[in-house]
Amino acid sequence: MSTLIADSGGTKTDWAFLSNGEPDFFSGSGLHPAYMTVDQIENELDATVSVTPEQIFFYGAGCHGSGPASKLERAILRAFPDANLEVNDDLTGVARAHLRQYSGLIASLGTGSICGRYDSGQILKRSAALGYAIGDEGSAADLGRTILKSFFRHLLDKETSEIVADRLNNRSYSEWMDQIYNSYRPNRELAAVAGRVFINPLTNDLREIISSCFSNFIDAQFCELTPEKDEKIVCSGSVAVAHAGILLDTMSNRGFENVSIKENVIEGLVHYHS
Repeated sequence: MSTLIADSGGTKTDWAFLSNGEPDFFSGSGLHPAYMTVDQIENELDATVSVTPEQIFFYGAGCHGSGPASKLERAILRAFPDANLEVNDDLTGVARAHLRQYSGLIASLGTGSICGRYDSGQILKRSAALGYAIGDEGSAADLGRTILKSFFRHLLDKETSEIVADRLNNRSYSEWMDQIYNSYRPNRELAAVAGRVFINPLTNDLREIISSCFSNFIDAQFCELTPEKDEKIVCSGSVAVAHAGILLDTMSNRGFENVSIKENVIEGLVHYHS
């Protein structure tokens, strides 16, 4: 049976198509139900996916709950009316990809952030991520928000301030406020800021901001799961991978040593569904 698998985040979607032989991997834009209509999702599917699967496993940011999931279901079944479809949230996808049939704690740090307790294919408890406007601590959006506040409120040392100004193309306060607040997807804009600023070399101020955001994530979301110090913890997502050393140090300083950083969610999902 031909199978299409999607790992959709706030910025992009990774796809894998399994038929006879090796899987075919490709990518497209993120399909977030909070920011897109059914028609927009269907149009993106038509533009991105050129295969005809018999079954589809879709894992997406913002898909927890019957309302958001049903929006994705309607759009996908319009594009693929004959396919068997299962829609889950992105945290379930990350956990299935990296923990498979085992138990542990999973943390996803990408454009947004969330974590959960997982066992035997299911998320048993999840954190209240609350989205970029309220929560998403430790995410790319959170890092972008924090650096803009620190820069424009003159909280950075001289060296860091000059580096940040250069990486932000010396654009003014009003230009950045206009770009963020008039954007169709503010979370993407904030994540893009983080991608431009938090690259090597990192000054001490920049490293401290990353560590502080990770620490806030642990306090606000991770500790909500009442983790045991020796539990298996898997962290995934673009931010976790990009700043793995700082994340592992921050976790270790809080007493969590059994931590690993994993990437390639879509490849893990291929193995899970195979």
